[in-house]
Amino acid sequence: MEFSSYLAYVLVSAAQSATPGPSTLFLVNNALALGWRRALGALSGDLVAIGLLATLSVVGVGALLVACPIAFMALRLLGASYVIWLGWSYIRSPSPQEGAPATATAPAPSGMALWLQSFGVGVSNPKAVLFFAALFPQFIPAESGPSVLAVLVVTFVIVKLIVLGGYALGARPLVRLFRGTEHARRGRRLTGIIFVVFGALMIWSALSAS
Repeated sequence: MEFSSYLAYVLVSAAQSATPGPSTLFLVNNALALGWRRALGALSGDLVAIGLLATLSVVGVGALLVACPIAFMALRLLGASYVIWLGWSYIRSPSPQEGAPATATAPAPSGMALWLQSFGVGVSNPKAVLFFAALFPQFIPAESGPSVLAVLVVTFVIVKLIVLGGYALGARPLVRLFRGTEHARRGRRLTGIIFVVFGALMIWSALSAS
């Protein structure tokens, strides 16, 4: 692959990763609530999901989903339902009462729980498989081997790590603003509402395309 083509691929990957979506909101919410270090730790779940979807696209699952629209529809609806459920859990999650002692606050989720949630958000959009199926052929040289495909997948994961890591670090100055009980409660509910809206839009997009 020529350097100019690879650079174009990196720029396209960065633009797609920087587009706000459920993964970005999940990351920023964790950075505000738990700190950027734990947010970046949970981010690995989303990166594994994206790497998995990209790999599935490489091996031809994208073509399979196109050939089986019912299966693709079911996956899209399942992913949208998960995003809505996650948003509802944010809206309904308990928040510490004003003036309550620190021991009365809800316990922070474990690292494994955050990782699984991050993985679920990342893998909940099977449309990403088609995105990769459309993206990769534009940058794969003729008669290229598996190593080139592996480079494209790994590059996309690294680019997304850098972009979303920037989001997590950029959220750090907002921690003091959202540290108060009322601000934290409103921020968590707002994140939940946005997740629900994203999920509803995903369902609408899936149904309208059928």
